[in-house]
Amino acid sequence: MTGRRPFLAGLVLAPGALMAAPLTAAIPESGRLTFRVLRNDSDIGAHTLAFTMEGEAVRVEIAIELAVRVLGIPLFRYSHRNTERWTGERLLLIDSSTDRNGRSYRVQARASGEGITVEGTEGGRYVAPGDAASTSYWHARFLRTQKIDTQGGRLLGTTIEDLGEETIPIGRRSAAARRFRVSGDLTLDIWYDRAGAWSGLLFAGEDGSTIRYVRT
Repeated sequence: MTGRRPFLAGLVLAPGALMAAPLTAAIPESGRLTFRVLRNDSDIGAHTLAFTMEGEAVRVEIAIELAVRVLGIPLFRYSHRNTERWTGERLLLIDSSTDRNGRSYRVQARASGEGITVEGTEGGRYVAPGDAASTSYWHARFLRTQKIDTQGGRLLGTTIEDLGEETIPIGRRSAAARRFRVSGDLTLDIWYDRAGAWSGLLFAGEDGSTIRYVRT
């Protein structure tokens, strides 16, 4: 899900994007976010997030299971597990493991006084800024700062463009959500509803296919 361009210096916001971006991270009352994942309009799996309050902090358990099959034969598999811990606007912890078609990736990150210490399969070991977000997408800080890639551990810089409000399917209804275009080290479109909850995702697969997330 991440690009392969060189790191950017940081975050660039297109005019008006910061004012329109969600100001807080919204957690659904159910404590879960669930998405169907479609490839060229065919179901290939699911992406789920489960939230647990731990005092003033929130623990997020993330699971992604994807499989592309042709005539019942699996051609591509993707399995991702990630545990994050946040307090308010600050990312405290990432502990992720990924199997991408048989190749394994790991990321571990811990907040400290000097920033966020990250060690990942692709990013090596470094200290990220203390206000960095993650590519788990759910937290509104994703739109405002550099991002730690939760698959390989690289530090990503992006430009954010506000594309305005649209009506998209959420569960069995349609609802208003704001669309943002992300470019740079990460290329995708992402939607947040009026409450600030992550509500959709769209990006191109490496084979040129269209990958879309539909919130259930």
